[in-house]
Amino acid sequence: MKLEILRCQPNRSVVDPPPILFVHGSYCAAWIWAEKFMPYFAEQGFSCAAVSLRGHGGSEGLLSWASLADYVDDVTSAVAQMDSPPILVGHSMGGLVVQHYLAEHRTKAAVLLSAVPPSGLGSSVMHLSMFAPDVLWQLGLLQSLGPDAVAPEVIHRAFFTTKTPVEEVRQLMRKMQGESHRIGAELMAPAQPQPPSGASRLPVLVIGGDADVFLPTSAFRETATFFQADLEILHGAPHGIMLDDAWWQPTADAIIAWLGKQELWEQKVTTETRRARS
Repeated sequence: MKLEILRCQPNRSVVDPPPILFVHGSYCAAWIWAEKFMPYFAEQGFSCAAVSLRGHGGSEGLLSWASLADYVDDVTSAVAQMDSPPILVGHSMGGLVVQHYLAEHRTKAAVLLSAVPPSGLGSSVMHLSMFAPDVLWQLGLLQSLGPDAVAPEVIHRAFFTTKTPVEEVRQLMRKMQGESHRIGAELMAPAQPQPPSGASRLPVLVIGGDADVFLPTSAFRETATFFQADLEILHGAPHGIMLDDAWWQPTADAIIAWLGKQELWEQKVTTETRRARS
């Protein structure tokens, strides 16, 4: 099965970090990372790739009955095509996919961005029912009828801050799609991933916003506790954190700063570096 993998390479770098593999969430594909994150991370010296899970974007595979295990297999296939073990960055549903990947595979580090917690979407449904029932209704329309049936203004409020124009959201909605019916049910009460322990533990960062319409901050705290991970709550940040005009760069910078503290790579000593030091 052929998977769509988008790539973005740095032009030059004075560092040699591990590559990054980005894993998207529901209703989208690898394109969501190519809008802002991948070019920015490449500018900082990272070799970037983003996979479209089966049935998403340009990837082959049947979408309707795709499972969480299927998506983990897709990430495994994408990692196998990379030159070295990557840093994994998963958003929303993709964050849970990464959590399950970590239970069986070793990698450099992981960033769980606005991620579904290990217990699943129970807290999300309650959160939406109480504070944004119209968003829950619109997601049902998106799943059953497609993006043309969804109100851009509601999706704008669901994913973004007011700093992102509604017209920009209209353009992005053209790329949205339905999600697996099976995964929709499975995410309500997924099997718990087994976090690496002891010598197998790896650096994990959980990052999310307290203005996330989909997930309460308690979901991020649950994930951080489960993985004994570092936690960063961004005050005012929404769910669509990698696309929002106000938050995508602060989020990217927070990830890059955290990665720099993990000592995952050594700085290249180049003529340019020597001049900077002298």
